[in-house]
Amino acid sequence: MSAERRTPVVRVRSGYGLPYSKGLMAQSLMATGLAPERAFALAARIEERLQRRGPGEVGVDQLRDLAEEVVAEAEPGQVLARFRQWWNIRDLERPLIVLLGGVTGVGKSTVATQLAGRLGFVHVIATDQVRQVVRAFFSHEFLPSVHHSSFDVARALADVPPGDEGTIEGYLRQVQDIAPGIDALVDRAISDRTPMVLEGVHLLPELPNPSLCARATTVRALVAVRDPEAHQRNFHRRGLQTLRAPERYLDALERIRVLQDYLVRRAGDAGIPVIDVEGLELTLRRVLEVVLDAVGEAGAASPGAKLSAVAVEQAKGRGSGGISQ
Repeated sequence: MSAERRTPVVRVRSGYGLPYSKGLMAQSLMATGLAPERAFALAARIEERLQRRGPGEVGVDQLRDLAEEVVAEAEPGQVLARFRQWWNIRDLERPLIVLLGGVTGVGKSTVATQLAGRLGFVHVIATDQVRQVVRAFFSHEFLPSVHHSSFDVARALADVPPGDEGTIEGYLRQVQDIAPGIDALVDRAISDRTPMVLEGVHLLPELPNPSLCARATTVRALVAVRDPEAHQRNFHRRGLQTLRAPERYLDALERIRVLQDYLVRRAGDAGIPVIDVEGLELTLRRVLEVVLDAVGEAGAASPGAKLSAVAVEQAKGRGSGGISQ
């Protein structure tokens, strides 16, 4: 019997199944904070146990039980708890919206992209994209704040004071001007029940509107680089990766850090976790902990939601013409 014929099939719905995917299972396990190589090793162990059962189908609930059994045997109890939290994300009564704040150059875009991948989300949107859309519709003369980076707005506004105070005031002007667009984006995601990671410098405690956030399972975190030299190195590194000269950001580093200090203070006052960036994997693990803890607090979802996250992702894989192995 060929390996392909012996591959277990995960039942997605009655009379319809898909081959077990180590790639998708490993992605699920990485959401607990496990390193990729460890997650793939456990996914392979799960596949071995499925194959011992012989050909045929297994239900999604059976797959979950088996995965939990393997995780419980191989990892500390906290990993199993986080795996269970991840499994319930798409069964939440309210869609999960992750709001990841941070200034330019702290690596929030990279963290947001990796976070979405491990959570199985397809929507990662930056608030700066909203600014770009607003800028396309309003001229510099009509709405000057949206035509400049958050740390440079004060230079374009004649009615703001110089120095640190002006930097913050200009930034807040920009936040105010793009706030309706951010609210509209989140409102649509909630209405469509689409989980999303939204990242950007504009995510103050009061933005998106709290009434919107109450309609979702909303999780907030702020990523920050406290060390000025490390922040500076980030811009040099990004310049090498993108072939874009870092001088513009290095010249503005003092103003960028003024904004970071402001955001850290605001986050502290609002009880929003501030996560110091210490390498991608460690930072990502800490953000995942914040997200999964919030999912655990939100509780399981509607009783009628039977499809697990893995089943949904398996179905997506079938629809795109391939299954990752």
